[in-house]
Amino acid sequence: MSKLPFIIIIALLLETIFFSLVTCPLQLYTYEVLADERPYYIGNRKCRLCHFEYFKEWEKDPHANAFVRLGKMKGNPYCLKCHTTGYREPQGFVSEKITPELRGVQCEACHGPGSKHKDNPYDKEALPVGRKIDYQRVCIKCHDRNWTPEFDYDKYLKRIEHRIKPKKGKGAIVR
Repeated sequence: MSKLPFIIIIALLLETIFFSLVTCPLQLYTYEVLADERPYYIGNRKCRLCHFEYFKEWEKDPHANAFVRLGKMKGNPYCLKCHTTGYREPQGFVSEKITPELRGVQCEACHGPGSKHKDNPYDKEALPVGRKIDYQRVCIKCHDRNWTPEFDYDKYLKRIEHRIKPKKGKGAIVR
């Protein structure tokens, strides 16, 4: 009697066992990771859905055009960290072709990644709303002595602070 059918049956059995051992735990693990993932950048087009008045204000700010101001330096990694949102961060700016929605210095460049806030805007623990941010430290990451020697945080803050007061009540912006 030929051993071929027996080998085929064993191979199919091993394949089935291997498949169930490898893929099922992998799927469960993937869901765990996704449920507990780090916040990531979503782009200000998503922010504007709920915060339109702030978005309109930002459009007039020089930060909105920070990427355009790079000119021929749009591919320079040293420049991209300050002229884009989330460069070298999870789902942050990669390139003009891949992530054009993260060009410029957007909401999340100062307030942090907004994915968790977008998914649950009323949760005060959801980033960026629920945490205290040292905005001066955020600013000097780019406005350092090399690039903005005359930088004065209090003076510059007046140029960019939101002039629109946050709404009171559930889901209001916490500062």
